Amino acid sequence: MNQWHQANQLLNEMISKDIQPDVYTFSILVDALCKDGRIVQAQAVFARVVKSDQSPNVVTYNAVMDGHCLTNNIIEAKEVFNKMIENGLAPDLFSYNILINACFKKKMVDEAMDLFKELHSKNLVPDVITYTSIIDGLLKSQRISCAQDIIYEMHEKGLHPDIITYSILLDALCKMGRLDKAITLFRQIVDQGFQPNVKTYTILIDGLCKGGRLNDAWEICQYLLAKGYQLGVHTYTAMLHGLCKDGLLDEAEALLDRMLENNCLPNFVTLNVIIRYLLENIENDKAGKVLSRMIYRGVLKK
Repeated sequence: MNQWHQANQLLNEMISKDIQPDVYTFSILVDALCKDGRIVQAQAVFARVVKSDQSPNVVTYNAVMDGHCLTNNIIEAKEVFNKMIENGLAPDLFSYNILINACFKKKMVDEAMDLFKELHSKNLVPDVITYTSIIDGLLKSQRISCAQDIIYEMHEKGLHPDIITYSILLDALCKMGRLDKAITLFRQIVDQGFQPNVKTYTILIDGLCKGGRLNDAWEICQYLLAKGYQLGVHTYTAMLHGLCKDGLLDEAEALLDRMLENNCLPNFVTLNVIIRYLLENIENDKAGKVLSRMIYRGVLKK
């Protein structure tokens, strides 16, 4: 029996025992279903709230909105947003954050910025999450000057970027090929007392490899391994790609060995990278051995 059936059974049991679930119980269930991708079931629970003597609150509406956004259905999310207002409820900052983020993901940049401007008229104060979402969306839409204005506004409001905001900025600089500025920013992150996570390091390693700064990337990778960081498949793949691209196949094989020793299994992208470069360099025997090892480790099927 899956969790939805268990939850529904528990809900029915509560009602059968004259224990009327309150709006908070319903909201928790709606939110859990939405996050599990079960938007139809979530809507069914929401309908039960409406039919009961309980009235959905902002939290309930936000959960349904978020569920629609998670399934890329922004039209339905907007309808829920408008319905909330029609029913006399005032959307909170989280409501706007959900829609702003969803608009950017659908490349609806102007709509996202209109929602951001609307916050001020509603006396809602943007937080770090709001600004991070805006900066990320603008940078990915190549609206660099607008993103810089938002960063400046964020500082003006006394808000400080967190590691997620900095990672987004770092990623943008790397993709624009501004590697010196990326390294400077990375040093600022460390100097300000932030502890870069593996994702942050991966962004920098990938950017350096693609920008022809293999030695710098390799130095960072060796540092992480020496410090005992648990690197993920994306970090190893980025570094392996850089090594292979520069013809350092022995080093790439050694790193693949280290990857396996650290119980990090390669994915198909990783294997495509190393096997393709081995075959291109007429290292057919080595490519065959890599494939055999992957079959033995259960990564590939015979």
